[in-house]
Amino acid sequence: MEKFYLTTAIPYVNAAPHLGHVLEFLQADVIARYQKSLGKEVALVTGADENSLKNVQAAEKQGITVMELCDRNSEIFKSMAGRVGLSFTTFRRTSDKEKHWPGARRLWELCKKSGDVYKKKYRGLYCVGCEAFYEPEELTDGLCPEHKAKPEEIEEENYFFRLSKYQSKLEGLIERNELKIVPQTRKNEVLSFIRTGLRDFSISRSVARAKGWGVPVPDDPNQIEYVWFDALTTYMTGIGFETDEKTYEKFWPAEVHVIGKGILRFHAVYWPAMLISAGLKLPKMVFVHGYITVEGQKMSKSLGNIIDPNILIDRYGIDPLRYCLLSEPTFEDGDFSENVIIAKNNNELLANIGNLVNRVMVFSQREFEGKVPKGKIRKEDEEFIAAQKVKFERITQLLEKVQLKEALHVAMSAGKEANAYFQKNKPWETAKSSREDCESAIYVLLHQVKDLAIVLEPYLPNTGAEIFEQLGIKAEKWDGIGKLSLKAGHKLGEPKILFRKIEAAEIGKFKAKYSGKQVKTEIDAPKNPEKIAIGAKASKAAIAVAPINASDLDLEVGKILSVERHPNAEKLYVEKVLLGDGERQIVSGLVPYISAQELTGKSVIIVKNLKAAVLRGVQSQGMLLAAQNEKNELEVVSPTNAKVGEKVKFEGEEGKPAAEIVYEQFLTVKLEAKNYEAYANGKALLLNGKKIKLLKVKDGKIS
Repeated sequence: MEKFYLTTAIPYVNAAPHLGHVLEFLQADVIARYQKSLGKEVALVTGADENSLKNVQAAEKQGITVMELCDRNSEIFKSMAGRVGLSFTTFRRTSDKEKHWPGARRLWELCKKSGDVYKKKYRGLYCVGCEAFYEPEELTDGLCPEHKAKPEEIEEENYFFRLSKYQSKLEGLIERNELKIVPQTRKNEVLSFIRTGLRDFSISRSVARAKGWGVPVPDDPNQIEYVWFDALTTYMTGIGFETDEKTYEKFWPAEVHVIGKGILRFHAVYWPAMLISAGLKLPKMVFVHGYITVEGQKMSKSLGNIIDPNILIDRYGIDPLRYCLLSEPTFEDGDFSENVIIAKNNNELLANIGNLVNRVMVFSQREFEGKVPKGKIRKEDEEFIAAQKVKFERITQLLEKVQLKEALHVAMSAGKEANAYFQKNKPWETAKSSREDCESAIYVLLHQVKDLAIVLEPYLPNTGAEIFEQLGIKAEKWDGIGKLSLKAGHKLGEPKILFRKIEAAEIGKFKAKYSGKQVKTEIDAPKNPEKIAIGAKASKAAIAVAPINASDLDLEVGKILSVERHPNAEKLYVEKVLLGDGERQIVSGLVPYISAQELTGKSVIIVKNLKAAVLRGVQSQGMLLAAQNEKNELEVVSPTNAKVGEKVKFEGEEGKPAAEIVYEQFLTVKLEAKNYEAYANGKALLLNGKKIKLLKVKDGKIS
C-alpha cells in the first residue's frame, strides 16, 4: 500500500490551545483524510513542544514543576486535537526520554560528525516567545515582530550549527522545488531570506539558563539542546527514528509539513540544512498557512487575544466550526468572528448540503418506502452527471495541489447544482404525472448525495458519516465518486436533520452573561464558582477552561451490559452501561487493550456528569476510568463487591459534584495510580469508606 506522511507543527504547551492551533489541525486533517480516501496508508504526527524556556517560566509562575505543567497541558492539547477530529496516528511529547530523546541526540551526533557543530561565546537578542535570536535589523521599533516584546540580551557560550555552509545548496533545492514551499509567496520569502546571507545559529543553551530542562547535549552535561533543534526532530521520532527503524524507514521522508507562517524560517531553512548535514532525506513540501486574526492582529497566547475553541464547539458543533475555518483562504490571514460561523452555517451548510440531503432522503422515504428507486438514466441525467463529474474531478485536482479552500468551494458548488436539479425536475409533481421521470431524478440525486458525502468527509467527517448512515451504506472511498453503486430496492436509513439554524441572538445572550468578568486566558486560571475563565477580547467570546476540584467529579459505579465495535473508528468500543438511574451509552478507546468479551459484565467507574459528546458519529454519555503504566499496560478501574449506583468519594474532601463538566475540565484533575490504589489530586478514591484497589497497574495515570 502506498504511504503518505504528514505533520502539524509541534506547539508549545505553556498556555491553552486556541483557534489558531485548531486551524492547523484541521488543514492537516483534510489532507490526511483525503489521502486515506485514496487508499493510502497515512501517518499523521502531532505533539507537544515541552522543552522550551516558555514552559519553565510558566511552571515557575504557577509554583509547580515543569513536568507537572507539561503533563497537564499536553493532555489538554491532545484532547483538543481529538475533539476537533484530527486523525493523528502519533502524539509525540518532546519530554519523552524513551521515544523522543534518542532521536534528538542522534541527529545532533550526525551533524557533529559532519563537522557542522562547534562551540563559541555569543551575545545576542533573544525572544522567549519565539525561542529565537534576532538581529537588530530584524526588530520592529526594537520589538520582536511576532510578539511585540523587547528581546532579552543574552551572553553565554553555546554550540553553533554551520548554517552558512548550506546557503547555495538550500537555494538550489528550493528554486527547483525539490523542497517545495507553498504558496509561492512563502517560497519567495524564504529565497529572499537565504539570499541576504545565512548566519550560523546557536543550537544549545546552558543548563543554568534552561534550568536543566530539555534534551542534554551528547557528551556535554553543561548544555541543553536548543528547543528548535530538539523539537524539529519530532517529525522523525514520531515515526520511530532511533526507536522503531522499520516504521521510520517506511514513512520518512514526510510528504508535507503543515505549519504557520511565523515559523517558516525554522522549517524551510534550519530544518533542511540540519537534515542535509546529517545525511538524511528531506521532506517534500512545507505547507504554510496564514493566521486567524482578531481585530487585525495574529491570535497569540503572548498577545493575550485568544479565542478558545471549546466554547465554539459547545455552542455550534464541530462540523460548523470546521467548515467556517476551512472555507476561509488557506494561505492568507482571516479575521474571525462568531457572526461568520452563523452565516456560513445557516446560508451554506444548512441551505445547501443540509437542504439537499434532507429533501432527497425525506422524499425517498415518503414516495419510495425508504428504498432506492429504479433508475433509468435519461439524456438530461447524463448531461447533469457529466457536468457534476467535471466538478468532482476539479476537487481532486485542487486537493492534489493542497488548495483546500478552493476544493471545498467547488464541492459546495456541486451541492448547489444538485439542489437546482431537484427543483428543475420537480419530483413532487412527477411522482403523480410521470413516475418513471420521478424515479430517475431521485435515483440520480441519491448518488449525488453519496458523492458529496465522499468529497465532504475530509472536511466534515461527522457530516459525511451521517450522510452515509442515512444512505444505509458503509463509507465509500474516493474511487467511489461517480459510480452508480446504490442498487434499486436498497433500504435507506432514516432521514435526519444535518444542521440546525443558529440564531444571531445567541451571541448577544452569551456576551450579556459574561460581560464585565475578569479576563484570564491561561490554563492555570484560578478556581472560581463558575469553573470558567473569560479570555481576552471578551467581545469575541474567548473562553479558557479553569481547573476543578476532585469533588466536582460525579463518579458512580456501573456495570457494562454489552460491548460493540464503533462503526466509524477501529480503536473505539460502544458500551451500554447500567447506572443507578438507568442505561447510558459510553464510547471508549479500549479496543487495543481489552476484548469485548472481557469487558462485558464488568463493574466500572463512570464519570457521570461529563457533558455528552459525539465521537466519530456516535454519542457518548460519560466516560469510564482506566489506569495505564509506562509499559502501556492498562486495566479498567473495576471495584470489587460494588453495587450499581454507588458513589465514589474522595478521602478528606467533601462537596457536591458539579451539575456538568466538559472534558477539558476533567483533565485538570490529576488522576493517578499509586501503589495499586487510585487517587485524584492526591486524595484516595473511596467506595464505602475503603480505598479502590487496582490489580495490574501499580503506578501510572488514570484517564
